[in-house]
Amino acid sequence: MIKLLQEEDLTNSVRLGILLALYYVDGYVTFATLVRSVGLSKSTVHGHLKALASRGLVESRKAITIAGVRRVLRLTQRGRQIVEKYLEIVEELKREGGR
Repeated sequence: MIKLLQEEDLTNSVRLGILLALYYVDGYVTFATLVRSVGLSKSTVHGHLKALASRGLVESRKAITIAGVRRVLRLTQRGRQIVEKYLEIVEELKREGGR
């Protein structure tokens, strides 16, 4: 599991948390909502998103919402695969721990 996280630069818990949050949302979420959810500054979240996007794990675009034009984010297919692999490893560890 550590190798998977290192390869995708996900040893930072904030990046992993962002991916997990986007995975469970299963669609687009606004940047502002994500910032509120993780409880960090906009610049910190932006930096983590930039790193995730550079690895092809997250994508963003502008969208028209009720509140106006907003930046929205979602996992890419590659990001979804990485999270699913991570969750498989966690489940395997849970099963082995119960022996």
